[in-house]
Amino acid sequence: MSHDVAAPRINQPIRTQKALDMTTPIPVTDIAVDAGELRLSGRIARPHTESRGLVVALHGGTYDAGYYDRGPGSLLELGAQLGYTVVALDRPGYGSTTSCDPAVLSFPAQTRILAAAVDTIAGDLGRTDDVVLVGHSIGGMIALQVASHTRDPLRGVEVSGLGEFWQPGLREMWASMISDAPALVLPPEAHAHVMFGPDDTHTVDQVELNARLLRPLPMPELTDVVHWSTALPSAAAKVAVPVSLTLAEHDNIWQSSAEARDALAGHFTSAPTVRMDLFRHAGHSIELHSRARAYALRQLAFVEECLSV
Repeated sequence: MSHDVAAPRINQPIRTQKALDMTTPIPVTDIAVDAGELRLSGRIARPHTESRGLVVALHGGTYDAGYYDRGPGSLLELGAQLGYTVVALDRPGYGSTTSCDPAVLSFPAQTRILAAAVDTIAGDLGRTDDVVLVGHSIGGMIALQVASHTRDPLRGVEVSGLGEFWQPGLREMWASMISDAPALVLPPEAHAHVMFGPDDTHTVDQVELNARLLRPLPMPELTDVVHWSTALPSAAAKVAVPVSLTLAEHDNIWQSSAEARDALAGHFTSAPTVRMDLFRHAGHSIELHSRARAYALRQLAFVEECLSV
């Protein structure tokens, strides 16, 4: 698919709400976004009604924007059905930028570039005052940092698949994979073992989809994710908008106990509200589990809460 069609400009935000169209299929199309140092690819879904707000989603490591584009129950299509414009970006190192300079793949560089991308999208769509950011795993870590770097304040940030306390041995496992190679290529079976919960939380088709979505993990972001627990307190303290945090019950990377959830939420000392949820019956990549639609609805309920204040 082509990645050279930029989103057309909308001259002014429209706040009039009309009846939502939940029956007509939502087209998901490619988008190219000028982010200053890079031109990022991604996917956009627009509502059939007048847009009620903008959601920008950042995928996790080993995935690209396709993580949010899995059909009617995905964030892209469901969000558009509920009246939002939803953009899933390919982060630096993914999509059209797989061969970019490794210097722009660190967390600080990605934060700078993705903040510029959010500014561009919001400006082009005329939605500078009603943007909510969504992120999964590494994309969530970076989303929390982007939240304090955009030109205009966001209305909220919703993240999942990140914590403070690693599952025993997981940090050491990831650290042992750091090398001089440009990226880490994971076998589908080993990847699925980490990303999924117990067998009754997902289907065989979802495991096969996970294998199709699997992408190489850029080495610079693997290096930074190993040090995430050290970076978390500072990043979280700078977030000054409502925050929604979700940990999966069966996350194989992050501990999701009550103690772990309290520790994570406690770092967001500047946020006006902090919601900390445990999502039952799912593993790390919630969006690829059987309850994915339920989680997307929770995400969009948070968006609605943020934009209705």
